Amino acid sequence: MKRVFQYPIWLGELFTGAKSFKANPLIGNDYLNRYGLHVGRVWLAYWMSRLRMAMLAPGVPRADREQFQQYGYVLKESYLPESQFLALVKAVREYEGEIRECCQGDTNTHRILLAPEVLEQLPQVKAVLEDAALKRLFRYCAGHARLPICHIENVHNGSRKNDTVRDPQKNLHVDTFQPTMKFWLYLEDVTDENGPFVFVPGSNRPHRERLKWEYQMSLRAREHADRYTARGSFRVSQEEAERLGEGGPRPFRVAANTLLIANTFGVHARGNAEPGSSRLALWGMSRTNPFLPLPGLGFEYFNRLQYRVLQRMRRQEDARSAAKGKRSSWHVIEQRRL
Repeated sequence: MKRVFQYPIWLGELFTGAKSFKANPLIGNDYLNRYGLHVGRVWLAYWMSRLRMAMLAPGVPRADREQFQQYGYVLKESYLPESQFLALVKAVREYEGEIRECCQGDTNTHRILLAPEVLEQLPQVKAVLEDAALKRLFRYCAGHARLPICHIENVHNGSRKNDTVRDPQKNLHVDTFQPTMKFWLYLEDVTDENGPFVFVPGSNRPHRERLKWEYQMSLRAREHADRYTARGSFRVSQEEAERLGEGGPRPFRVAANTLLIANTFGVHARGNAEPGSSRLALWGMSRTNPFLPLPGLGFEYFNRLQYRVLQRMRRQEDARSAAKGKRSSWHVIEQRRL
């Protein structure tokens, strides 16, 4: 009887960014997906995103727009003037604040949430994120007027020596069925040693081969052995990656002070890295309801509110995990500097 009352909720989730084939029996329904439910959601989400992007295009350089639509990323080397960049790196490395950690396989990811009160203590970071041209580019690539949630991020590779489980982020995958924006402003050089971001150019578009693959995956995702695939973040083989884009996976080995914005509906991964290495960056992401036809208004109130919501969710997760004698997936650590 309980399941009967859940069906209206599951039905409503079809019109949101819900993606789990395991948690929602409608999203994972074999019959509905044979008749194109998942592929239809992919196709509609993409074109709704393109519609919103068109509304947000004014003021964004044409070259950036074309690169993002064609290849799925925007790359800007030597992004900041050298003096500004050096001041930014110094401020980030010296800042002391709450750090949360997520452990996946042998990788520990540390993040400092750049909530409004934190940005007030980091004017060098605030100056970068408040740049009008960058905000226009963020909004365009996200397809939404709300700005991304931003962090300072340090990825520590091979820091859990006794863990033989591979970091799942280092397997080629797509984040979800809808266009999603993530960015990195690298504060140090990115090489094969510390794990470059890997992306398949052109895999951001729902072309014929991509839709065919999405259809095939939708028929077996619910019972898939990989739990991330069952939850809607499909894992991609090397052979599939070659077919879904142009030229296969590309590692972004870039110098410090490079800005990278990517559509993580495209095939990507965190690159393999040497144990003990790390990668420091300003990092952020933006995701919205994929079926909204309008990009929203982008009021500053909502930009601030999303940080409050995330902070509250983290605290609630901390409390639930503590009650079970466990740590939350993103738990606070004693360390105060990245």
